[in-house]
Amino acid sequence: MESNDLINQLLDELTILTDVFVKDIDAKSSDETEAFVNERQLIVERLIELSGTHKTSQEQQTKLNHVLAHDALIQSRMLALKEEAQQWLIQRNVARNQRDVYESKYTADSYLMDKRK
Repeated sequence: MESNDLINQLLDELTILTDVFVKDIDAKSSDETEAFVNERQLIVERLIELSGTHKTSQEQQTKLNHVLAHDALIQSRMLALKEEAQQWLIQRNVARNQRDVYESKYTADSYLMDKRK
């Protein structure tokens, strides 16, 4: 297969992958987002390898621009997931601190004094 055809095939694959992901992006979990980013990275690396010696055509540039147009949306979803995870960690730490107050650890050699009148 000619490298130009392979570039077109990879660009088509990247376009489909991106369109499917962006279609319902707000419902995507962090695991789905991570899988998308990893798969996208593999395709991009293969494209970089192939396009190093070939100049991209206007059609290829148009496909690439279509994919890149979604980057801001993808990045904002990733930031939202990051903030969601940070909030979860904060809540978890607050709950742990509150629990630790009630579950104080006493040393074995401490004394409990009871005053009677």
